[in-house]
Amino acid sequence: MGFIKSPVPICRSLHFVNFQAKCSLSNSTVKAFHILNNRINRRYNHLGYSLRRYFVDEFHFHHVPNLPVTSRVLDLGGNKFRKRGQFDIAQYNLRVVYANLSTAKQPDVLTDAAWVPFQDGCFDTVIYSELLEHVRNPEAVLRETFRVLSEGGTVLITVPFLYRIHADPHDFGRYTDHYWHSVLQEVGFHDIVIEQQGLFYSVLVDFLKQYANHIHIPRPFGRVSRWLIAKLTISPMQHWALRHEQNPRVQASPFLRSFTTGFGIVATKK
Repeated sequence: MGFIKSPVPICRSLHFVNFQAKCSLSNSTVKAFHILNNRINRRYNHLGYSLRRYFVDEFHFHHVPNLPVTSRVLDLGGNKFRKRGQFDIAQYNLRVVYANLSTAKQPDVLTDAAWVPFQDGCFDTVIYSELLEHVRNPEAVLRETFRVLSEGGTVLITVPFLYRIHADPHDFGRYTDHYWHSVLQEVGFHDIVIEQQGLFYSVLVDFLKQYANHIHIPRPFGRVSRWLIAKLTISPMQHWALRHEQNPRVQASPFLRSFTTGFGIVATKK
């Protein structure tokens, strides 16, 4: 594996390529946060925007603004351009390096996630969004992440659970929260917090939404029909599911909690 475009530094003392300060992270960060959340709300009813992706975006909108200004961030497996969802880390005043196995993603560094060409302690934060289901050995990736994180550094992870198979280029597995907590602990992480992203109703609605998006409706009725399906059925169901899952009785149900679209994970290297 090697570098593409300009060489990316392998130690913390050198500059990062293609870095520009985007904002001051004072009131502008709060404003950006609300603007981007409004973007989620507008996109949220589109059939092509899965409820799973909504939870991924929501997770990052919640956690990334809390990162210290100019933190060194490794976005492992992320898209530098043409983002999959609505979240864009470039909106924040962070020094971000994009690493990916695929040249099509136009990363700063072309590399395997289980071996990244950086020295120990190079990054304050490492992010993976829906990456670990695509690697054969997630523990190896987590160990490499632990190595390149500085003391006190954090890893932000989203992983699907009850979600369709989606090869990129392969899809190897789905793991429970117990698995992730156990592996992260073995690697050496502390302060592990694992959030369930949706319960039974979110899973059910997301399956229906993805099926509706998959249906082929011939012209000239396709676009109108899809809009009507989204507006009259999927959108109200999504709102109901997310609202209903805030009910304490639903959250207390072992059965309903045994379903989830996936997990958002935060862990710290100490």
